[in-house]
Amino acid sequence: MKLRMLIVAAGMLALPAMASAQDPPPAPAPAPPPAEPMPAPAAPPPAVPAAAKDSSLEPKPVPPSDGTTCPWGCPTSSGAAGLTGIQFLALQQEVRDQKCGNNRVTGRLDAATRISIRNCARRLGVANNAAAVLVALDIGFSASDVNMPPAGGSEE
Repeated sequence: MKLRMLIVAAGMLALPAMASAQDPPPAPAPAPPPAEPMPAPAAPPPAVPAAAKDSSLEPKPVPPSDGTTCPWGCPTSSGAAGLTGIQFLALQQEVRDQKCGNNRVTGRLDAATRISIRNCARRLGVANNAAAVLVALDIGFSASDVNMPPAGGSEE
């Protein structure tokens, strides 16, 4: 084994010598061409107006609004799961704060929000729907606020 390593090492030392012996000698460099005068610099390109920035300090125009809709098309302005936009946003925020599984408030009834509603409904012992969980969280919304029938069933 040691003999093989010694042979490999000797071969590695001999490789540069063999490679240089196979290369032809370098040719002399050609003489540089006579110097020519440099051309005059080109004229600078015409000025291009700068693009408008979003980070300007000027006030931004506000689209017209009737006071009941979000002028910027907010995702929470239409609500979801039978709730108004404000109710649904409050539900998502409280479900997040109760650590029922959703850590983002998006204003949309996505899979993570449905799972969070289900987890909180189990924890609170109410029906698995957004309105029942919102009322059970006791954050200022009652059954009449969310158009939910009373919990006792039909009254006669």
